Amino acid sequence: MNIKKLTTKIILGTLLLCLSTFSTYAGFGISPTDFNHKFLKPGSTFEKEFMISRSVSLEEMDITIEPTFEGISSWFTYTPSQTFKFKSGQSTITFKIKAQVPEDAKFQDYDGVFRVKAVPSNQEVKGVTITQGIRLDSDLVVTEEDVRSLSILSIKVLDSELNQPIKVQLVGENLGNVDASPTIKVKIMNLNMELLEEHEIVNFGFIKPNQTSTLTGEFDTNLPSGEYFIEVQVLLDAIELRKDRLVFLINNIPVDETSDENDTFSFINSIFTDFKENFPSILIGSLSLLLVYYLIGKMWKLSGLAQKAGKWWALLLGSHKYTRVALSFFLALQIMLLVIFYPLVKEISNKEDAEIGETQGAQDSTLPYPTLNVFPEIAVPKYMIYQNPDINSQILYEAKEDETFDVIEENENWYKVKIENGQYGWLQKVLVKSNNTQER
Repeated sequence: MNIKKLTTKIILGTLLLCLSTFSTYAGFGISPTDFNHKFLKPGSTFEKEFMISRSVSLEEMDITIEPTFEGISSWFTYTPSQTFKFKSGQSTITFKIKAQVPEDAKFQDYDGVFRVKAVPSNQEVKGVTITQGIRLDSDLVVTEEDVRSLSILSIKVLDSELNQPIKVQLVGENLGNVDASPTIKVKIMNLNMELLEEHEIVNFGFIKPNQTSTLTGEFDTNLPSGEYFIEVQVLLDAIELRKDRLVFLINNIPVDETSDENDTFSFINSIFTDFKENFPSILIGSLSLLLVYYLIGKMWKLSGLAQKAGKWWALLLGSHKYTRVALSFFLALQIMLLVIFYPLVKEISNKEDAEIGETQGAQDSTLPYPTLNVFPEIAVPKYMIYQNPDINSQILYEAKEDETFDVIEENENWYKVKIENGQYGWLQKVLVKSNNTQER
């Protein structure tokens, strides 16, 4: 083969490829790939976020979302909009599709497709252009059935401080069509895996359908500072959703020993900054100044002292008006400071007495430390009988321990029972410790 001819053909082929007006845009994808929900209720909403990614062409493109449904295209809204730009240089972009189910929607399946199309924004491109498209299959089911389904995405226990509640955070996604409220059961163990405390958190808060939310609950503890294991079990309608074992700390925050000093300086500073508050003390000092000046002047007018007013020691004791002013000011200042600082001195003295009492009390204590085997009283469980097989329905009756009922009907998780007043209600199966029902 002639090397020269082969080289010529390669060069010509490259030039023809560069000059071609036939443009394609490969490496175009989307995630997730569907818009499905199996149990929507009339009046509910369902929203999902999608990400478009590309790996080859990074030029600006126009993205258009085209729904193909029979009669329900008006249900959908789009964020940022139904048509938006994939800007130059971006490799990924996100958008959302939201379905708003009307109140009068029929109970049935609604199948359809979303086609996400991408074309170059540059209108000057000549020749033939391939429009890239992505297909999103959609299967929406509108039902009258109540479906309670919750997915726990994460569990977190926050570090705490001594004598403060322990906080538990969980992130949950409601996959059902009614509000869902989980129950939390926790066991706290030391590092030797010995059980120290057990707690249960109910009324943890609700997560609305088709939403992801963070719920926070807390419980009190008597544990001392230290590091502990905690086992967190999340349940919904007595069914375990997730169980994690974590580590958390209870910190002992030391008391700031300089706080008393800071309080003292703050008090002194307030004397000079808050004139209104200290006005009575200043008034007393001023009156004292005038009174002392007047009394000293009267004293040196007496016949026995007037003859000695010229001596040096008499001058120091206020026989002359200038030394009398200085002496009066000094005595008045002492009186004013005494009025101001007396409450502070009394407060400091009371604090010292209190600290001495606390120290003596601590020395007299015979309680061992640390106290690990702490089992706080666990609340007695309540056996609620509801109007419907739903913990959110009306409570008809609160059953007592060992009380017996006749079973009228049952489903997977509930018994329908007859109450003393002749009403019928629903009792959760997990609350029944023995089953003596007979076949009918």
